[in-house]
Amino acid sequence: MDARLHPKSKKRLMIAKADPRLVAIIDRELDSRVNMSTSSRRHCAELVRRALQAMYPGDPICEIKGTTLQGYINERDAGRYTFGKATSRRTASNSPDREYSSGSAHRLGQVCEIDSTKLDVQVWDEKGNIFRPTATALFCVGSRVPLAWAIHADSPNGHDHALLLARAIVGRRAIPGSAAATLAGSATLPVELMKKINPYLDDDSLAVPWIFPHSITIDGGADFRSATFEAACRAFGINLVLAPPNAPTVKPHVERNFGTTSSDFATWLAGSTGNAVHNRGKRDAPILTLDSVRLAFDVWITTVFLNKQHGGLRSPLFPGRKWTPNQMYAALFEVGPGVQLPFRAEDFFALLPSEPRVISKEGIAFRNRVYDSPLLADLRNRSLTGAAAGSRQARQFDIRYDPHNSNAVWVEHPETGEWIECWDKLIDDRGAWMVAEAQVKLVDRFGTGEPGEIPKTAEFLDEIERRARSDKRARQRQLREAAARSAGDEELDAPLAESVPIQLRDWSNPVDVADNGWSSSAYDIVTVKEIRP
Repeated sequence: MDARLHPKSKKRLMIAKADPRLVAIIDRELDSRVNMSTSSRRHCAELVRRALQAMYPGDPICEIKGTTLQGYINERDAGRYTFGKATSRRTASNSPDREYSSGSAHRLGQVCEIDSTKLDVQVWDEKGNIFRPTATALFCVGSRVPLAWAIHADSPNGHDHALLLARAIVGRRAIPGSAAATLAGSATLPVELMKKINPYLDDDSLAVPWIFPHSITIDGGADFRSATFEAACRAFGINLVLAPPNAPTVKPHVERNFGTTSSDFATWLAGSTGNAVHNRGKRDAPILTLDSVRLAFDVWITTVFLNKQHGGLRSPLFPGRKWTPNQMYAALFEVGPGVQLPFRAEDFFALLPSEPRVISKEGIAFRNRVYDSPLLADLRNRSLTGAAAGSRQARQFDIRYDPHNSNAVWVEHPETGEWIECWDKLIDDRGAWMVAEAQVKLVDRFGTGEPGEIPKTAEFLDEIERRARSDKRARQRQLREAAARSAGDEELDAPLAESVPIQLRDWSNPVDVADNGWSSSAYDIVTVKEIRP
């Protein structure tokens, strides 16, 4: 029965019959290459043979065949990546020599991870320069929900992460005019219970589950270990867990989330650069601005990512079923909704930088944008400092702004103390222009999708191939003509004629023009009428 079920011979390790001394030398040589540059297998085999000759001179173990020694090295190299990428080798060396245990969390905010990466898309800044923005995400392991995110024009610092933490605690507002899902339109999230726990959430908030982080895992970056970010976490009782160096597997969920962001979001944007250097094209033509990418990212998070089945969200009772982040959050929120919000609006706006600006009839002019709100009616041309009414000094108010969200600014009312949120006046037009342009390009490139319609993609590829073939034929014809001309020039080459001196005496006596016979055949006169009929 065993012979019928297993007709082939059983596999066994070659290293089982090797000399223990040889195995020890091979392991020592492979362990010494963890932090070295990657070299060839032949180089490693030669060093092992030299070590054998130095330690056991004249022993038969030194006469081992090259193929046998190479087989032993390959077996002992399994899982070490000695001859692969140096980064993979260093990461594998940090793995513990034990059985892996589950790192999942079963409570909202119990384990959170934060990290930053470069987005695989090029955008324009306000001055027309091309750059790749940096994305930062605070991720919950239990529900796979991003608590907060930010897209920076440059490298973030500790103050930026403190603002990110404040946005995670307070909650994000939906941008007017965008297609992002709002909290009132969500059919999965426990909207009423969420608004009771967090009083700053309303129907116009983004449809993002609200989670209070209890523990955040960070890496050794200077921005995450800054005194500002540590003080913000300490103020709200959040525990910081520092991951060991060269160990990205300690926070694998946020790292994997960046891969999903690259494949499911950045790939579909204009100006995508690919997820690696070897996947990038020669020319990347970005047409989106940084504000457009921020707006599109909010829409993608609320409408696509949070409502897509996640492979890591499986129940132990039903392992064959995958859940979405919103579904997992709704189930965990009913069991443990979290803590009462230990954060006030004053605390959030205290973290934001401020600048004095004039509130005019048109609104607030700030960084080439104009912000306005109906609640600013009684603050226009208002004297605050005792200066002459209508002067610039009297009308200046301290406005609060988010460095990574240019869609709104905030003004504190001097009498009531309420914060007035002023939105960009052109944000609706900007969002409508983006949607219209995207729809027109989709129809032009790929058609309307009606039955019987020829795919635009096939026509586009055929046109490219036709032009490539015609260009190739024209190039070959040009090369043949150039070769023929060069060959003809070589045949027609003749010796140069001898130079004849000019008789200067003949030029000293000019001839009278009236004596010329213009009607003779020696002159070919072209009249004006012949040139211009």
